[in-house]
Amino acid sequence: MSPPSLAKEVAEDTVRHWYSAECNIAATARRMKLSRNTVGSRLERAKQLFPELFIEVNNKSLHEWTIPQFHEIDINDGTVFIGSDAHIWPHNETIMMKAFAKLSKELKPKVIVLNGDILDGARVSRHGSLLGQNAPKLTAEINAAHKWINTLYQSAICIWTMGNHDQRVDNYLVNNAPELDDYAGRLSDRFPNWTFCWATIINNLEVRHRFRSGIHAGWNAALHSGISTVTGHTHQLQVTAIRNRNGTHWGIECGMLGDPFHKAFEYAEGLTSRAQSGFVVITFNNEIMMPPETVELIDGRPVFRGKWII
Repeated sequence: MSPPSLAKEVAEDTVRHWYSAECNIAATARRMKLSRNTVGSRLERAKQLFPELFIEVNNKSLHEWTIPQFHEIDINDGTVFIGSDAHIWPHNETIMMKAFAKLSKELKPKVIVLNGDILDGARVSRHGSLLGQNAPKLTAEINAAHKWINTLYQSAICIWTMGNHDQRVDNYLVNNAPELDDYAGRLSDRFPNWTFCWATIINNLEVRHRFRSGIHAGWNAALHSGISTVTGHTHQLQVTAIRNRNGTHWGIECGMLGDPFHKAFEYAEGLTSRAQSGFVVITFNNEIMMPPETVELIDGRPVFRGKWII
């Protein structure tokens, strides 16, 4: 086989995997078992030599989503703060939300990820309100979220992965007043300093709001992703190791920044729950992910590395 035909064969194979991975370089690299740098270089070379392999439709590419599927980040050293499920109501800044803010100012993370359901969206839910609950208006929730976010360390990279409660904002508008969707804007328009996406990939760690549900949600997310994962949604706080011949990766559920006993969850009828207030701190050393660390309530106070935060 001549070198030119070999080059095109490699380019076609790389581009095919790239499209099947929703045009995500990290996912393509995992499928092809290559480094992200190699895949990126191959794609750049293919664009130069074989532009016909790349399909474009008018002004929109075939893979464009309403919310970006992935946002990729590469960091060498530093920490990443990941908090989920604040379910913010006005005048209800929980002790874990305060701990998240305080510790962020101490550790100065390179990346902060708000991993979904930061808002509750109580009045725009498809579920009916409870009599006498007096759920807040969406504007009040957004204002309360801004107030809390302003207490966080101002990281260079701020990511907001969409949760199902966050989706209520955009979904309510498009389903009930579609003629106003351009006028009213999206949830992301209310938080312009944050990058919104369905999931973010940091080095070889995938962070998204939900992947699997149930008691083994973290295990299943890591098992089926093939890399370390951080998810929310279940309100559980736990770390599960997946160990095989490739080494160790982690299935992490990051608990909730909100209060599991708040009246927003009255629909659960006070049944016993595995919900746990907390969040996750991830440290990278020379691009390698260290074992994940959690912050959780012990005797009603947030604890990290054996010390009270508040």
